[in-house]
Amino acid sequence: MEVLLSAVVYLMYRSDLLELKNSIFLELKNYSYTLEGERFVLDVVPLKENDSFYELMEDEKGLYILVQVPGVKADALRITYPAERYEKDVASIGKRSLLLFGIFSLFSMILSALFSFYALGPLRRALRLIEEVTRDIIHDLNTPIMTLLVNLKILSSKYSDEEITRAILSVKQLQSLKENLRPLMQERTRALKEIDVGEIIEDELSDLAKIYEGVPVEKELKVLKGKWDEEAVRRIFSNILENAFRHRRGSGPVRVRIEDRKVVVENPSQQVKNPGKVFERFYRESDRGTGLGLSIVKKFCTEMGWRVSARYEEGIFRVEVEVKEGEG
Repeated sequence: MEVLLSAVVYLMYRSDLLELKNSIFLELKNYSYTLEGERFVLDVVPLKENDSFYELMEDEKGLYILVQVPGVKADALRITYPAERYEKDVASIGKRSLLLFGIFSLFSMILSALFSFYALGPLRRALRLIEEVTRDIIHDLNTPIMTLLVNLKILSSKYSDEEITRAILSVKQLQSLKENLRPLMQERTRALKEIDVGEIIEDELSDLAKIYEGVPVEKELKVLKGKWDEEAVRRIFSNILENAFRHRRGSGPVRVRIEDRKVVVENPSQQVKNPGKVFERFYRESDRGTGLGLSIVKKFCTEMGWRVSARYEEGIFRVEVEVKEGEG
């Protein structure tokens, strides 16, 4: 709208300049008949080859016309509107144009603000409804999840059955999905403690290996300690590893390694068209998943000062997490 207003005001400015010149030209012609008053400057000048009479011209002295002097062929009467007055008139038009632009811009801003407020109202209500529904879902999931876990653990204490163990892990996955919804609702208070990233990855790999049986895993883990929020660190690597196992394609292994202060997770994958978008909330390249896992990874990494990136090369999807030293 500002660009449009600028164009409109500029055209108005040019139109006012043209109107000013036409007005001065008419005044010069009328003055040539009477030569009364001191508004214009009179001079007798020699005629040049291309000079014409009663045509508005301009030079450093101002706007002028040439008037034929009866009985004289070599000279002409020059009637000039001084440059100083003309420049003042042009400046006045410029100030008026700027004032109009300011008024129009203010009106445009007010109108845009009112329209935005009106247009964003439904969006705010929709977001508020999503927050309320998500909060209710999180609350309502707590009881059945805890009930399932308690009863499954009771069964596992009485019976040694791999199916019960897998059922417990599946419920834990459901609990993990519920926890992924929490960061969407509110900011967390971080509880810092000394933890080892390598141990957390080892724990997550152990659970995932029981759920995704037969998936080969190659790991090169080492101690990577620091003072961080354990829940956030666990959520980061749980989501990254879960994503690698879930979206693995072919027979290749899931590879996990720690290089200095960098954690690299790789898995064979179908082509990822937009690796840079995988950390955007609700972005998905397939029907599998919710599009929340990696967005939560990005959120926690940003809060902790870590850097996370993803890329796809020759059938391999790779996520890299650069772990910041110290507390985070």
